[in-house]
Amino acid sequence: MEILTGNNILAGLDSYFKDNGYDNLYIITDHNVKYYHGKYLSSLLKGYNYKFYSIPPGEKSKSIDVVLSIYDDLIENQIDRESLIIAFGGGVVGDITGFVAATFKRGIDYIQIPTTLLAQVDSSIGGKVGIDYKGLKNIIGSFHFPKLILIDIQLLKTLSNRDITSGLAEILKYGLIADYDLFNYISSNLSKAYNKDEHFLLDLVNKSISIKQDIVSRDKFDKGERRILNFGHTVGHSIESYFDFSQYNHGEAVILGMIYESYIGKEVGLIDDDYFWEIYNSLTKLITPLKFNDLEIKYLLEIMENDKKKLNDQTILILPIGKGKVGIFNDVDVDLIINSLKGEWF
Repeated sequence: MEILTGNNILAGLDSYFKDNGYDNLYIITDHNVKYYHGKYLSSLLKGYNYKFYSIPPGEKSKSIDVVLSIYDDLIENQIDRESLIIAFGGGVVGDITGFVAATFKRGIDYIQIPTTLLAQVDSSIGGKVGIDYKGLKNIIGSFHFPKLILIDIQLLKTLSNRDITSGLAEILKYGLIADYDLFNYISSNLSKAYNKDEHFLLDLVNKSISIKQDIVSRDKFDKGERRILNFGHTVGHSIESYFDFSQYNHGEAVILGMIYESYIGKEVGLIDDDYFWEIYNSLTKLITPLKFNDLEIKYLLEIMENDKKKLNDQTILILPIGKGKVGIFNDVDVDLIINSLKGEWF
């Protein structure tokens, strides 16, 4: 798997296709990305046989129904194992494209061209692909590594502030699990991200990729250490699902998850009060935490019970244990989770 990062580097696609013998291209994107960037990508594909397949934006497209409709279109367009599938979009597009590429005709080559900050720093890296089912996030999936990940910072120019926040969530996570200096660096320079400072964003992307690749290289299939990448995700995924993937995007939910999981870490004595409130004050610059009532918490816990992240049939929580360090725990008292979600402490 090759990862290329830079500014205005999409033009290099032509030589990649020629060097690898791809001339039949199938591009999966969403309506927004096609609107903003479709013409530009098309201009780079002259001389190739290519087809766009566009899906509605948003998490609800990560469904078996959308997958089946893509399979139908792949068959109709005679896509074979000599073809190349291209994921041109954010995390949803990348996840569903990778899943389709992994399963259609027992596996077809694909590449990732992520167009959101979150996808560039996280979801396009590591080979995890999948879809949601019955309200459970990524419950059906596999590992299928792209042949190439092409990360062009120029594609971030059309992002909303909310999209930037979503990407910053995962970068802040990297700081909290592996690089405390990175956490401080981002927290002190948020305006550069929202102003889409190209040098700053490229630096964040490269630092994030380095951290994630280092962790994934030691645990390719998510059996041990790689689980620390799920900091904020156990609680965060339950919040996403509870609100039917409509009120909070993935990054926003992860920020909330990191707040609640950090509070649990403080309550069990893994981190001191000062470090917890440092985390809290940094993360709440991006989103306001919620106070859940008893009925809401009941549903959130039920969702967590069905989470795929389990060890010995117990829900896994990733909790901070020091500055830039986290640990993996599967024995957290449910009352601690309940108290964190009630939010009576803020």
